[in-house]
This record gives sequence, structure tokens and C-alpha cells, in this order.
Amino acid sequence: MTGFSTGRAKGRGQAGAFTFRPGLHEPGQRTIIGQTYDQRGDKQALAVLGDLAAAEATATHIATKLARHFIADEPPAAVVTRLAEAFRRSKGDLVAVYRALLDSPEAWQPAAAKFKTPWEWTISALRGLGRSELGKPRLAQLLNQLGQPVWRPRSPAGYDDVAGSWAAPDALVRRVEVAQRLAAQVGDIDPRDLARKLFAGSLSDLTMAGIERAESRRTGIALLLVSPEFQRR
Repeated sequence: MTGFSTGRAKGRGQAGAFTFRPGLHEPGQRTIIGQTYDQRGDKQALAVLGDLAAAEATATHIATKLARHFIADEPPAAVVTRLAEAFRRSKGDLVAVYRALLDSPEAWQPAAAKFKTPWEWTISALRGLGRSELGKPRLAQLLNQLGQPVWRPRSPAGYDDVAGSWAAPDALVRRVEVAQRLAAQVGDIDPRDLARKLFAGSLSDLTMAGIERAESRRTGIALLLVSPEFQRR
């Protein structure tokens, strides 16, 4: 895919838009996954992308990624098959795949299955406490502490999306430390009322007992933020 770039080509187009630069393209025949491509210019890369988009493996990969993110780390095979079929039937129309996901009953199970990433946990903690601003420390510093530095994933694949990457003991200890810091900054909030509001009908007796026995409201709020229920979405 040499020659693919962005910017304004010869005074035309919008700055930052896609453009093909012939001078940066490496000409010649290519063989990719057993298929030979001898097209000229940008037509070669477009032909490659077209074949990759239509491949069975691509449909399954995208279906698995979506189901893993929205349903469970190990998504039901039936959901993956359903989403992959929607991808193939629509010729790669992601909106059609999203509709198939929303129409899947597995996506609406009441039990929270996905372990929150540090970003998700931080945002849900702030929303739960009714805060619109973090104050100090800054968000970037906080996410560094929690193990998900802003714009710096460990690989080009992006941040991991499974519990195994975020639920290690040391990572949970960091959440406890941040929960204590956030709890120290809130006003006069009764953690028992907040727990019932955030987890109506889904709060375990064990978690509620721990909050009720907390030595202070501040400790009760911190316990709520690190409870098993609050770790999942």
C-alpha cells in the first residue's frame, strides 16, 4: 500500500484528506496470500484491500472483536457467527453488523460480564459520584497510575480488551488507592444510598454489608468503587 498518504495534493482537496502520491509508490507485481496483483498505481492496493475485506477470516475477526468488546471475553459462538454473516451479507457494512449485535439477545443479558478498563472504571467512578471534572491529579496522570497511559498502548493493536490484562493484583491495588483519593474529595454522600442508586437490584448482600460496616462515609464510598459490581460493565 505504498503511496497512500494524507494532505493536500497539488493544491486540490482538503488538508489532511486521503491522497495517493505516485512518487512514494513502489511499483511492481505483488503476491499476497497466494494472490498475484499487477495493477498499476493505487489500483493495486485497492484490489488487495477489496480481497481482504471479502475474506472469511476478516468477517470472523471483526465479528469476534465486536462481540468480545460488548458481550464477553469469550463471546458465544452463535453471536460471532451471526455478526460474521451480517458482515458478509452486507459486503462489509459495519452499520449492518452493529444492528445484528443490537438484535442479539446475548448483548442484553442483565449480568455484567466485562471487566472495566482503567479508562472505563475512572469515567464510571466520576459519573457515579456526580462529578464533571477530575481536578487533581490530572486524568493523564491518573491513567498512567492505573496502567492505561493515554495514547500509549503497548502495541499497534491498541489497548487490550480482556480481564486478564487489567485484573492483576497490583492493578487492583492501584484502583483501591485511586478510589480512596476520589472518596476523599466528595461531599456529604451516603454510600448506602449511592450503592442502591447505582446498582438497583444487582448489589450483592456481601457488598452492601461491607459498605454499611465501613468506619466512615468516605471509606464506604471507596469500598463501593472497588466492589466486584463496580469493576464490571
